[in-house]
Amino acid sequence: MKLGKKFKILLGWLLALIIIAYLCRIIYLHRAELSAWQWDINWLYALMSAIMLGLAYLSAALGWRAIIDGFGLKVGPGDSFRILYLSQLGRYIPGKIWQVFGMIALSSEVGIPPRVSLASFVINQAYFIPASFLLIPIFIGNLEPIKGLYLYGNIIYLLMTIIFLIFLFFFIKPNGLNRILNWVLKKLNREPVEYNPDFKNRLFIFFLYLLTWLLFGLAFFFFLKAILPETILSLQYAIGTYIAAYSLGYLSFFSPGGLGFREGIITALLTPFIGAPIAVSVSLINRVWITIIEAIISLIALLTYRFKVKKVPPKSADI
Repeated sequence: MKLGKKFKILLGWLLALIIIAYLCRIIYLHRAELSAWQWDINWLYALMSAIMLGLAYLSAALGWRAIIDGFGLKVGPGDSFRILYLSQLGRYIPGKIWQVFGMIALSSEVGIPPRVSLASFVINQAYFIPASFLLIPIFIGNLEPIKGLYLYGNIIYLLMTIIFLIFLFFFIKPNGLNRILNWVLKKLNREPVEYNPDFKNRLFIFFLYLLTWLLFGLAFFFFLKAILPETILSLQYAIGTYIAAYSLGYLSFFSPGGLGFREGIITALLTPFIGAPIAVSVSLINRVWITIIEAIISLIALLTYRFKVKKVPPKSADI
């Protein structure tokens, strides 16, 4: 491994550990208050949270499958779930390149050429992130209750608006995206691809990613209901909090799996409603909860090898 990559990995873990250490310090300073809190778990809500997470991963896999359709290839639902989910485990290593390597390797098992899987990764991000940027302002609002984040929130909203408008342009004119994909592939010494999705396909992909984010948010809402006996948090705000924490944490290039950044954003958004000590505890417990569910889903993804679809040859020589 090159020295630069080692440095990025070490820096990512260091930043994550610093944030986690700071959050743990808050818990330590308020340990008496936290010990008096009623931490009983409502297992019915916990189960509903787990189900919503599973459905979110399934929805995202169907979205990636629809992207592959735009290249004239077909992939089975089980294969798409395994490829997308197992490749995304690479996000726990700083830098998105590991997800790309994982997607290329897993996609090749079902006959998807490396250049197509590489292009699909770019398109996946091009839909996934802007979909969250559309939902965050709708569900959270103007961040007025969070005075310390009000100014920063407006700047972030402005950047999200710009990114979403860029996405909207390429959504309407996919030929432009096809040219960008082939320019990137040329720089990587890869052969060009032909990405020609119709409007129905593009709309279906965007709908699935909106649904994915909503399911993630619902999973967080039920998680809060499971561990907090009483909370003034609305369904709308809880959904928006998790979408913001997940998407902005995902964009933290150095942090493995958004570790630390996601917890920090959840803490900042929940503190005005439940106090900093409880908000920190909730964010850290949620990370443990997500890790447990992802371990279970990893096993399910591996089990799909039993139903793996045979390799599907390309429809034409252009792919």
